[in-house]
Amino acid sequence: MYNRKKRLLSNRSHILECIFRNAPIARTEIADLTDITPATVTNTVAALIGEGVLREVGEARPPVETSSGRNRILLDIAPGCACSVGVEFTEKALAACICDMKGNILFHMTEPFTEDLARSITERIVAVVGQLMETSGLDWSRIIGIGIALPGHISLDESALITNRTTWTSFKPEQLRQSFPVPVVMENNARCMALGEYLFHPAQIPDNFSLFHAGMGMFCANIVDGELFLGHHYVAGEIGHTIVNENGPLCECGKRGCLQTYASETRMVRAARILYTNASNTLLQSLAPSREDVSIETLLTAYDLGDPTASSIVHDALKYLSISISNVAITTNPEKIFLHAQMFNRQNIREELMDHINRQLLFIGDPYTNSVEILPFAITDGARGACALTIRQFFL
Repeated sequence: MYNRKKRLLSNRSHILECIFRNAPIARTEIADLTDITPATVTNTVAALIGEGVLREVGEARPPVETSSGRNRILLDIAPGCACSVGVEFTEKALAACICDMKGNILFHMTEPFTEDLARSITERIVAVVGQLMETSGLDWSRIIGIGIALPGHISLDESALITNRTTWTSFKPEQLRQSFPVPVVMENNARCMALGEYLFHPAQIPDNFSLFHAGMGMFCANIVDGELFLGHHYVAGEIGHTIVNENGPLCECGKRGCLQTYASETRMVRAARILYTNASNTLLQSLAPSREDVSIETLLTAYDLGDPTASSIVHDALKYLSISISNVAITTNPEKIFLHAQMFNRQNIREELMDHINRQLLFIGDPYTNSVEILPFAITDGARGACALTIRQFFL
């Protein structure tokens, strides 16, 4: 449900976001939800229909069949009124897509991660977006903007990527902004995914929720009263650097026992590669031709096959993940917690994780796991979320 925001927005923006979150919706309901006068809603909606941004999608029947009066005309966003481009780059892949205004992916491209890609990431983003536009046949006039989902944070002056990793030192935000004829906006990839859920799945997504993303790194994005919570420093949402075992391994941040040292794909793969070299009773050696070929999929396949050494890595990751997820549930008590990771696509891992979470939260009473949902994973999720970022920034 849309609630009028405290931030200063035009009537047009309030009306558009209200429709995004509640469509199909009648003009009278828009006026009620936004506290905008019916006359202003009617005039604004008429202008938006004239621009092709909104469309009428039928009539709402009155609650009582015998009641008199005209049926209310329902409105929705016209999906094809414009498009947005989204890009995400991680140590899995560079992914780019073009979405319509409802988040439907119309065209997409992916390029696997390599060291060469990392060294030329800015130029590759420009090239991939150019190839995507050429493939789509769309004119730039149809594109409202480009969103970039980052494996870190954009600096306050928007001139650099803030991250502990040295992988992306060649990323140049200003060069990207100068390379396209449309505006460019950048944000942390998990926050982009949270915006994507909020805008593109309004019937299932509440106004208050957390999205817990576990990939090469980890992050917990929060939507509070329909607004992306940013905090007052870059650390807001960096759940991977909360300590789960004070005697644990050294983290890249300088602390010991951070969640990231147990449950990030980077550390899980690193542990699996050590086993590949040193353990004599592991299936990993039969699943990968060399130590460097061990990936998260190799580890998860060994787990599926019951390899005890591989399973110990996964069990620890799920145990510490459940502790951190439960802490989010207790400290912020969001209406929903959405979990997102490639490894959660496996049913056995989902079941083990949800069992851990349920046991962590038994003291609450009714199973809190009803409020925890695992999202399906796709390599384009971050890029699609970046499209939502673009829509929020340049359309709403």
